[in-house]
This record gives sequence, C-alpha cells and structure tokens, in this order.
Amino acid sequence: MTSTASSPDTREGQAAEEQQPSWPRRLRRFGYAARPPADITARLVPPYTEPGPRLWLTLGVAKPAADRLVRWSAWAGPLLVALVAGVTRFWNLGNPKAVIFDETYYAKDAWALIHRGFEVNWPEKINDDVLRQGSGIAIPHDAAYVVHPPVGKYVIGLGEWLFGFDPFGWRFMTAVLGTLSVLMLCRIGRRLFRSTFLGCLAGALLAVDGLHFVMSRTALLDQVLMFFVLAAFGCFLIDRDHARARLAAALPVDEDGIIRADAHVAETLRWGGGPGGGRPDSAWAWPSAPSGTACTSWSSSA
Repeated sequence: MTSTASSPDTREGQAAEEQQPSWPRRLRRFGYAARPPADITARLVPPYTEPGPRLWLTLGVAKPAADRLVRWSAWAGPLLVALVAGVTRFWNLGNPKAVIFDETYYAKDAWALIHRGFEVNWPEKINDDVLRQGSGIAIPHDAAYVVHPPVGKYVIGLGEWLFGFDPFGWRFMTAVLGTLSVLMLCRIGRRLFRSTFLGCLAGALLAVDGLHFVMSRTALLDQVLMFFVLAAFGCFLIDRDHARARLAAALPVDEDGIIRADAHVAETLRWGGGPGGGRPDSAWAWPSAPSGTACTSWSSSA
C-alpha cells in the first residue's frame, strides 16, 4: 500500500515556496530560479559580473585571444568609449574661429591670470583683435572685478599656455576634461553596477549627450565644475568599497563556517582616524555637510 503522507523535507520545501513573493512563483513557469540568499560578504563586497567570450568567439577570434580580451575588458571597454568621445570633442576644435558666448570673459581672464596673476579689465571691443593678434595682444594692467573662483580659469589658461591665445588653445582643456569625464563615468558605472557593460553604456550615453558635447568644446567653467564633482563622487564610491571590504575581512566565521556580524568588530574597527567611525583628523571627516551626510548614510546602508 502506497502512503500519501508527504515527507518533512517536502513539506518544508512547499512552505518555503509559499513564503516567496508571488512574482517569483509566477516566473518559475518561464524557467526563473531565485538566487540563493547571499551571505554578508557578498552584500558588503558584491562580485563583478564576469563577461563571457561568446561574442568574440562568434566574431571568429581564437579562444586564447578571446579570453585575453575578456580579461582586458574592464579597462579596454571604458578606454574605447573614451577614445570615441575624445575624437568627437577634439575634431576641428578650433572652429568656429570666434569668441562664443561667455568665452569673452573666461578665455581672456584665463590669459590674464597666467600672465598677470590676476584678472584685468579688457576693452569692450577687443574680441576681434584677440582673434587677429592671438598671443601677441597687449594685456591691460588694471585689475578687474572678480566674480568667479580662479581654478576653472587656471584650467582654461593651461591650454592657452600650451597652444596659444586662440580658440583651440582656450577650448583644449575643457575638451580634455570632457573626454576624461566619459572615462571616469565608465569606471564609476562599472563599480556602481558591478558590470563592465553597464558602465560602458553609461559612459557612451554621456559621450553622445548634446549638452556635454557642447560644453566640452566651449571654454566655460561648467565643464570644469562637472569634472571635479564627478571625480568627487568617484572618490566617495572607492572609499565606500574599501571601507566595506575592510569590514568584510574583519568579520568572524562561526562554527558553521558562515561569516556573521560581530558586535566587537563593530565597536573596534577603525574606519578612518579612530575606532567606531573616525576622528575629526581623518581624510573624509570634513567634507561639506550635504556630501558628508550622503556618504555616511550610503555607507551605513550596507
């Protein structure tokens, strides 16, 4: 006689399945299988998605070469996207041979800063003379009223110092920063999403963005500000990953071989300048209030 009673393991499996949300149960008919719950180490330091060599093999690349390309993709992909962005930004950069919009302020202020050390009062109708005489134009001596911090103008002035006082010279550094920001976004996106493809996709979208393209080919301060803000976010992201990796490495393993949180580690782990969260002399202890609050909230959400 066959027993109709189900075993304890079967009943436990059915109970676990019933506890799942309804959408995973519905998707099981299409072959979906829920991932096993990740341990605390995988939550703190999520692994990167490993690309496969199938694309390169389909294109006829030999297996050893395809494996090398996959290993290099973490940098090769972002560099390729940045190369495309650089070509589009530097192509015919000196045209139009004109002073565009607020270049009339920043290009001339940058030229004065690297030669006089301060901004000067330029005559109102001097733009045509600037385009005609270039680096040979006489620089006034009277100081001007300053309305912007000097860093962005020094950056623009570096290009003028290298290539002269002409449209290509005063647009050169913004094109450099625009290209580097595409590379940075590829790497930031890869670290944020743990996927080289998604990181390169984010950088590619920035590379073809119209506003970013125009700002990369115009000597304005906006591109300089954007570059340093993006770089600061990238530093926050790297710092967060390093802090989480240190926390994961410090967690103990219990008798079952499972890494678990530990109260002693939480109280004694040195995050920066001291136990429990860092002293005021640590590197990240004095950011601006909004950035510091965002970084702290983000790190504590692990």
